[in-house]
Amino acid sequence: MVTIRTARSADAKEVAALLTEAFSGDPAWSLYYPDPATRPRKLEAHYRHRVQRHPRLTDLAELDGQLVGALLWEAPRSDSRPAAIWHAVKRATQRIASRMPGGRGIAHTLAVEVYRPKAPHWYLHDIASSPRARGKGVGSALLEHRLGIIDANTVTIASLEATSPGSRRLYERFGFEAVGTATTGTDTESTIMVRRPD
Repeated sequence: MVTIRTARSADAKEVAALLTEAFSGDPAWSLYYPDPATRPRKLEAHYRHRVQRHPRLTDLAELDGQLVGALLWEAPRSDSRPAAIWHAVKRATQRIASRMPGGRGIAHTLAVEVYRPKAPHWYLHDIASSPRARGKGVGSALLEHRLGIIDANTVTIASLEATSPGSRRLYERFGFEAVGTATTGTDTESTIMVRRPD
C-alpha cells in the first residue's frame, strides 16, 4: 500500500534523484535547461536545494518503505500589501530576464502565470512517481492526500501545469479543468489547469 508523509531535509538527495529522473525530458524544464547534457545535473541541484530549504512543501509517497513518488506544492500566497509589492517586483524582474539570452524558461513561467487564478490558491508544482512503481497508483495517492488537505482548508482553489497528455488526463480525473496553454516547443504546449471545488 502507498503511504504519504511530509519530506525532511535529509530526504533531499533521494527526492532530487527521483524528480530529476522523471523530469529530465520534460518540455517545460528543457526551456530552463536547454542543454540535455547538463540538464540532469542542474535539475538535481534545483530539486535538492528546494527540498533542503522547504521540506514541508514536499509530499512523499512510499511503498514497502521505499520512496516511489513526490509532489512539490506551494501554499496560497498572502494577500497583504508587502506580499503584493514583493510579487509585483518579482514579476517585473522576470519580465526583464525573460527578454535576455537564455530567458525562455522565465518567459514560459510568465505565460503560465497569466492563467493562474488571481484569488489565493494552492499551486502544485511537480508530481512524479518512480518508474519501478508506475501503475501502482502513486500519482493518485499523492493527489488524493494533498487535495484532501486543500479541501479541508479555507482556500480550496488549486492550480497546476500539465506538460503531457497523460498528466492532463490524471488531473482531469481529480477535477482539474484546462484554462489555457503555454508553448513549450515548436510543436508542443503545456496546459494550465484549475480545480475549483463546489
